[in-house]
Amino acid sequence: MALPIPVLSAENAGPTLTRLWLDIDRAVPGPAETPPGLILAMPTAWANKYQILLYKTAARHRWAVAGVTLPDALEHVSWAGPVVLHAHWFAGIFNGAETEAEAGARLDQAIARILAFRDRTGARLLWTAHNVFPHGNRFPNTFLRLRRWIFDTFDAIHVMDPDHLPVLETAFDRPAPPAFAVPHMLYDGAVQDDIDPVAARAHFGLAPDTFVFGYFGSIQGYKRVDALLEAMDALKAQGRDVAAVVGGIPVEHDAVRALYHRWDGRPDIRLLTRKIHDHEIQYLHRAADAMVLPYGETLNSGAALMAATFRKPFIMPAGAASKDLEALGAIRFDSADAGALAAAMARVMDAPPSPPAPEALAARAPDTISSAFMAEIEALARG
Repeated sequence: MALPIPVLSAENAGPTLTRLWLDIDRAVPGPAETPPGLILAMPTAWANKYQILLYKTAARHRWAVAGVTLPDALEHVSWAGPVVLHAHWFAGIFNGAETEAEAGARLDQAIARILAFRDRTGARLLWTAHNVFPHGNRFPNTFLRLRRWIFDTFDAIHVMDPDHLPVLETAFDRPAPPAFAVPHMLYDGAVQDDIDPVAARAHFGLAPDTFVFGYFGSIQGYKRVDALLEAMDALKAQGRDVAAVVGGIPVEHDAVRALYHRWDGRPDIRLLTRKIHDHEIQYLHRAADAMVLPYGETLNSGAALMAATFRKPFIMPAGAASKDLEALGAIRFDSADAGALAAAMARVMDAPPSPPAPEALAARAPDTISSAFMAEIEALARG
C-alpha cells in the first residue's frame, strides 16, 4: 500500500518540500535545466485511492506530489521548478456556509488565493472533472460561478471520457479550455484481495446458494440504495433466493434513517453504514455475486471500477458514467423505467455475464493510466 500524500501546512511546508525536492532529485537524476516538478493536489483524499494511483508514476517523471486541504495553505508553498495545482474537489471551501451569500464570499476568497499563488509561482492550473456539479448542489449560483471561473481561468481540464467535455460545456454555457482525456483506473494493487469467497460469505452469514447483490459507496440520497433494496424485494416476491450487503460511510443521515426504517433487522440484508476499512472492501466484493450501483446520473463512478477490480459484474444506469464500461462488466439499465433495475438484476441471475475482457482490463491498469496522465502533466507544465 502506498503512503499518504503529504499534506502541507504553515508548520511543515518548508521542510516537507525541501525533502521532496532532494529525494526526487536523488532518486531520478536529471539535468539542472530540467528541475523536479511539483504536483499539488487540492484537496487530498487518502480514503479514496484514486489520487494515489493517478500519481503512481510521478516520481519516474521527476515530479514530487504533495497536497493542500484548502487554498489558504498555498501561501506557504514555494518550489523552484514547474508547479501544477491540480484541483479535484472544492467542497471543503464551503464547509459551514449556510447561505448562497456566505458561499459566494468564500468562493471570492478562494479565487483570490489561487490567483495569488499562480502569479507568485507560475503554477499551471488543472481541474479534474469528477462531476458536473457537487452532489446535492447546495449553492447552485455559487457552484455555477465556480465552474465558469474554472473554464475561464484554468490552463487545462482533465476529463475521464472525451464525451464528458460537451456535457460540461453545455452545463456551464461556455467553451472549455484545453482538455485531455485519461480514464479512471482499476484499483489493482491498492486494495487487499486475499480472502476466500466462502470465508467472505461466512463473515456475513450468507448461505452458499443465495445470490448476493452488493453495494459499496457512500450512503446519500442520489445513490438510491433504496432502489436496490426495493428491486431485491421484487425479486424475492418472484420466489428468488437473494440477499444484499450494503456498505458505505453515511453522508446524508435522512437517507440512512430511511434505510433502517424499512430494512433494518432483515436476515437477508446486511446494512454496514460506516466507513468500510481497506481490509474489509474485499469481504463485501467477494461475498457478492454482482455489485449494484443504482444511483442517479453521475459523470464518473469509482465504485464501478472497484467492482471491475474484483472482476465482478456491476449493474448501473445507462449514462455518462457507464458509457464504454460494458467490456469491464457493466450491465446497464434505463433508470427512467421503474422496473428496469429489478429486470437487470434478474438477467444477471439467469445468465451470468462473461468475465471482463483482458484488453479492457489492461487498458485500465493503474500504471498505464498514471503514465498517460503524467505525459499530459509534462506537456502542460514543460511543453
